[in-house]
Amino acid sequence: VLGITMEPLPVAQFSEMRSAITKHTLLGAFRSGWSADYPSLENFLNATFQTGASANDAQYSSKTFDDLLTQAAAATDPQTAYGYFRQAQSQLFTDLPGIPLWYQNGFGGYSRNASNVDFDWRAIPVYEEARSSANGGVILANNTEPQNSLLPTNTNEFGGGRVLDLIYAGLIRYDKDGNVINEVASSIETTDNQHFTITLKPGWTFSDGSPVTADSFIKAWNYGALLSNKQLSSYFYEIIEGFSYDADSELTGLAKVDDHTFTVALKAPASDFAKRLGYAAYYPLPESAYADMAAFGQKPIGNGPYTLTEWAHDSQAVLAKNPSYQGVRLPKNEGITFIFYTSYDAAYNDLLSDAVDVIDAIPDSALASFQDELGERAVNEPGALIQNFIINVNAEHWKMDDEGRARRAALSRAIN
Repeated sequence: VLGITMEPLPVAQFSEMRSAITKHTLLGAFRSGWSADYPSLENFLNATFQTGASANDAQYSSKTFDDLLTQAAAATDPQTAYGYFRQAQSQLFTDLPGIPLWYQNGFGGYSRNASNVDFDWRAIPVYEEARSSANGGVILANNTEPQNSLLPTNTNEFGGGRVLDLIYAGLIRYDKDGNVINEVASSIETTDNQHFTITLKPGWTFSDGSPVTADSFIKAWNYGALLSNKQLSSYFYEIIEGFSYDADSELTGLAKVDDHTFTVALKAPASDFAKRLGYAAYYPLPESAYADMAAFGQKPIGNGPYTLTEWAHDSQAVLAKNPSYQGVRLPKNEGITFIFYTSYDAAYNDLLSDAVDVIDAIPDSALASFQDELGERAVNEPGALIQNFIINVNAEHWKMDDEGRARRAALSRAIN
């Protein structure tokens, strides 16, 4: 219809495709999705389309769009912020760096051996709540091989994210419905949405017994922000004073008050900053991590409800209950084993035979039948998920000019 030649390029694993997308070596069109990191509309716009953002798969850059996000961040009330977000989305619909395909429900299911299975606001299973009558009480769940080593500041895909969220605890957490609840933090206080005082609950430790202190957060955030460390989630710190995209610079906006208190000064007010603090980029790190960060990423030490006991690459990750965990996400099972699948069809077939307990997606081939096949064990719930069709804006004939915009508009209108 559009006179565009298409040739499929198969890849063996999702992690391979994500690596090529991140490095911007994948030519042509590809599907790119986003699942919310924290419950704010800003996250869907900033992380995926702001200039320089690590999940900006299209390499889109618009000063108009960026300025609108800046104004939204500085807003003192949600309605004013939403007004700027709506304007920012209008700019996206003009440029179409990502062609919207659909918002979607979270689809999944669980085996005959599993019970108490629920999915949260992001359409992610609440793993710690699930129970199993098999495998010694360990939950077997699907996942993909993490794209990178398991560092909170260098993970922006769900393969690694699933593991990190279970082996770490942040200042806050999000409950099943996306409500913000303090976890390691006892309080996060501000009077102007620009200067924050964060106080930690006493008694928290990492699984190696070392204490979780203000330095555990300050040093981890500085590591993630430092330009030379090339961390994928560095953009999460750009709003903190001292952050730079041009040179190594510590976050001067972070200041230790005592072992359980630190302050954060932002470059400008951000009405949703406190909501962001449950995302992996803001997790703490133990002092032992800095001796050899590459080695630490293979065997991370966290402070969450589970510990990572084995990472067999391209095969599985084994998580055991963390006896030193101080929070309220107490596991109802004996552990989680993530099996790395290369296709959802294989995961779904294993679910039908009870070889896996929980899966967080349904293959296209089974979407029409899975609710009849699984019955009450089928999951079909709304989730904070969106899918886009992406073509790098630097590709010939697809740039941010009249020709590129017209081609993108043609594709968008051709998709019903």
